[in-house]
Amino acid sequence: MVKLSSSLLALAGALCGAGEAHAACDDLLASARTVRSPELSPELSTGAASSPSSGASSGARSRAMTTMDLARIRDVGDTEVISNPQSPYALSPDGRSIAFVIARGDPRANAYCSALVVMPRKGGGAPRIIDRGGAIPRLAAVFRDLYIVTGFPDTIVPAWSPDGTSIAYRKEVDGIVQLVSAKADGSGSRVLTHEGSNVENFKWLPDSGALAYFTRPGRDAARQRIAREARTGWLYDKSILPMQSWEPQPWAKDLARAAFVVELAGPKVRPATPQEERFINPPPAAGAPYELAVRAPNGASAWTAPVSDLPYAKRRVWARVPGGKDIACKADGCTGKIGRLFWQQDGKSVVFLAREGWNSEDFVLYRWVPSSNRLTTILRTGDALTGCIFAGDELLCGRENAATPRRIMGVDLASGRSRLIFDPNPEFAKLNLGKVTRLKVRSDRGYPAWADLVLPPDYDGRSKLPLVVVQYRSTGFLRGGIGDDYPIFPMAAKGLAVLSFDRPPSVGSQDPSVKTFEQGRAVDWNDWADRKNTLSAIEAGIDAAVATGAIDPERIGISGLSDGASTIEFALINSRRFKAAAMSTCCDDLLTQTVLGGFAWGEEILRRGVPPSVDNDREYWKPISLSINARKIDTPILMQVADREASLGLPAIGALTEAGKPLEVYVFPDEYHNKWQPAHRLAVYDRAIDWFNFWLRGVEDPAPGKREQYARWRELARKAPKEGTPMSP
Repeated sequence: MVKLSSSLLALAGALCGAGEAHAACDDLLASARTVRSPELSPELSTGAASSPSSGASSGARSRAMTTMDLARIRDVGDTEVISNPQSPYALSPDGRSIAFVIARGDPRANAYCSALVVMPRKGGGAPRIIDRGGAIPRLAAVFRDLYIVTGFPDTIVPAWSPDGTSIAYRKEVDGIVQLVSAKADGSGSRVLTHEGSNVENFKWLPDSGALAYFTRPGRDAARQRIAREARTGWLYDKSILPMQSWEPQPWAKDLARAAFVVELAGPKVRPATPQEERFINPPPAAGAPYELAVRAPNGASAWTAPVSDLPYAKRRVWARVPGGKDIACKADGCTGKIGRLFWQQDGKSVVFLAREGWNSEDFVLYRWVPSSNRLTTILRTGDALTGCIFAGDELLCGRENAATPRRIMGVDLASGRSRLIFDPNPEFAKLNLGKVTRLKVRSDRGYPAWADLVLPPDYDGRSKLPLVVVQYRSTGFLRGGIGDDYPIFPMAAKGLAVLSFDRPPSVGSQDPSVKTFEQGRAVDWNDWADRKNTLSAIEAGIDAAVATGAIDPERIGISGLSDGASTIEFALINSRRFKAAAMSTCCDDLLTQTVLGGFAWGEEILRRGVPPSVDNDREYWKPISLSINARKIDTPILMQVADREASLGLPAIGALTEAGKPLEVYVFPDEYHNKWQPAHRLAVYDRAIDWFNFWLRGVEDPAPGKREQYARWRELARKAPKEGTPMSP
C-alpha cells in the first residue's frame, strides 16, 4: 500500500515565514552550557565504548532516549562526520571568543530554530545569542553542469570583522540566503544584502567597514526564461532531472558568479573591483603546488599532494620554508587520508589531522617539523574530530563518539589533552543509551569494516534479541545512519538490538588498474562486485554479533538509504537472513537507473558499463532488481521515500504489489534524497521502529492513533507467505 504523507506540517510553507515563528526556540541555549569537567587524556576516549560514554555515571542516567530526543538534538555544523573544508567555528581576532551557529529541529512546528552564538574561549562567561535565524539553508551547487538545490544542509561559517566588533554570516531570509552582520556584544544585527539569489561566500575587507561576496545574478533571468518556456512546453533534455523536478534546472554556465561589495555605512552595494574579487577567492600563486593548504606568518607554506595520479591515491604532506625548497614529509604518518593542516605560531612546525587504523576509524593529530623531518603524535583517538581551527596553543574542534553527541573541545597542542568548551546537549549525559561494542570484521575480499553493536539499556544479558542493521557509516555519535532515518538508540530503547555498520572500502578504490573515478565505479558495478563486497561484510558483522550470545540469528532486519538501500535490494535477493527491511530510497533497476532519472543521470550510469534499457537485459539486473525478483522476495519491506525520488521506485513497487508481497510505501512531500523537514524525520523514526518491532518481535504500540497502521500490517501478514509473518517476542 502506498501512503502520501499529506499533513499540513509537511508543507514547505511551514518551514519558512510564519512557520518559523511558532518553533519552540526558547530552549535553544536554555540547557546548553559550559560545564566544568576533568580534562580528557589523549587515550581516554574511543570511537565505540564498551559501556555508555562519559558525561555521567551509569547510576546517574535516568531514562532511555526517545525519538523526540533525537529529532530535537542541537547541532553545530554538519550533522554527519564528513571531510568538510569549512569549519562552523570562528575565532575572534584577539583569540578570546568563538562564534558559531547552533540549530535545532522542532517536529511539532516542522521548523528549525537557529541562532548565532558568541562565547568566551576560556571561561569567564556563558554563551550568548546575538542573532536568531530560522530555516537552515540548503546547499545549492553545480552537479552534472546544472545548478541545483540538493537538500543537504549548507555549512554556515561566521566571520569576525578585523576589528572584532561584528560578526557576519549567511542567513536564509524569505527563502534566499543573504548576508547578515551582528554586533559581537549583542547590541543588534541587520540584513546587509537583498539579493535575488543566494550569497555563496564572503570576506571582510581589511578596514572592517565592508564585505565582499559572491552571488549568481543570472538566477532571476534563468527563472524567467524557464517560466516563459513553460507556456509552450519544456524540452526534455539533460536539464530536466525527474528525480528533482520536471521543471528544467538552470545550466551552471548561465549562472556565472559575480562579486559585489556591501558597505556597512549604507548599507550600500556596488560591484567589486577585480582586486576585491581576488581577495574573496585568491587564485593559486605562480608555481604553487597541487593544493596550497595553509601559509604561516613568515611566508612558509604547507600542503598535501597525491602520491600518484591515480584517483584514489593517498596524499602526502609537503612544506616550503622561506628561501627554501619543497620538502616532503617522509614519515609513514604523513601519507594517507590527510585532513586539515595548520602552521604553529613559530612557523617551524606543521600540525595536521589524519585518518588511520582499521578502516580509518582513528583520528590522529600529528606535529611535523620540516627542517628535521621529525614527526610526533599529539593525539590518537577513536573519537571523531571535525571542523578544527587553530587557536594558538590549541585546536578548537567538534569532538564526538558513538555514545556522546558533538561537543566543542579545545585540544592542547603540547599534551593532546582535551578540555570542554561547550556542550550543546548536556541533557544527553543523563540518558541511558545501553551498551555499545565495536565489532571489527572483513569482507570476503579481506577489506576492513566495522559494526557498532548497540544493546537495549535494560537488556538482561540472557535473552536473544532481534537485530536491525543500520547503514552505512558509523563514525561519531550514533544517530540514524546515513540520512539519519533509523534512530539507533531509540530503537534499542524499544527492545531491538542495533548493528550500526560502517562499510568497507569499495572494490574500485582498491583496484590498482583504475585510472579514473569513472573506471572505479565501473569496477564496482561489474558483476555487482561492490554489492557482494558490502553484503559479505554485513553478514560478517551479523555473525560477530550473534557470537556475542545476545542476538537471535533468525530475527534480523536491515535498513538503509542510498548506497545502503542498494545493499538491501542485493541482500533480499542473494541472502535469506533478513526477515524485515526498511528503505528510504528505491531502487536499482533497468528503467530506474537508465531512464527514470533523466538523460544526464542515465548517461552517467551507462558509462559504468551498464547495458542500455533498449537491450532489456534482465539477466544483468537480476542479482539486484526487486521488480525482476518480486515473486521470490517474501521479506516485508517498508519504503519511506522523498516525493522527488518516489517515481524511481515504481517498477519495484508495482511488481511487489502485483506479486502480493508485504509492502508499505510512504511518500513525503517537498523532500530530497536526505529528508530535511523535522516532522518528517520524526515520522520516519517512529514508523521504522514500529515496523521492525511488528515483524521481528510481534509487538504493537497501543497508541490509539496507530490502530489503522497495525490493521494494515496484520492484513499484510495474513496474506504473506510464512517467511513474512510476524515473529513472537
